[in-house]
Amino acid sequence: MEEITIKVPAPFSGVSDLGFTARYPSQPGYAASADVPLLFEGPSQPMRALLGRLRMLRQRADGPYAWTDPVMLSDEVVVMAFRDRSLVRSEKLEDGPEASRDYIQNTVRPVVFPLLQDCATVAGLMLAELIEIRVQASQQRIADLQLRLEQIVQPNGRDVLWSF
Repeated sequence: MEEITIKVPAPFSGVSDLGFTARYPSQPGYAASADVPLLFEGPSQPMRALLGRLRMLRQRADGPYAWTDPVMLSDEVVVMAFRDRSLVRSEKLEDGPEASRDYIQNTVRPVVFPLLQDCATVAGLMLAELIEIRVQASQQRIADLQLRLEQIVQPNGRDVLWSF
């Protein structure tokens, strides 16, 4: 599989200049899923607030996926990663439909969806009503999507990252 990037330019309510990019690294077919790094970029004040909220996502350590600890590289940049844990308990797909379903879902569903869902439901962040998603492979744009909030998660979080 070649490298794929998914950009989400402004997913959080009230902050139009804070977004993130998920980068699926190139890897051979049928290899174990590699961690998917996420790079968040935006103004320093909402980025500090976001860092604290992203740390809350570590609470989801018992499911088919987990989040690494977020690391602030500068006032305006935070990185973390999505980690597929679908086979951690069973170690093979033959262990039943739940292991197979979790593995397929983690492999096929873009990581931006569980991230946005967890940001709203676990971290309590309010997402924008319309979320733009851009998919690229080999520097070629594959898809531009605009999704309504209710197509991604319900209910929305209540907290905004930026306030005056």
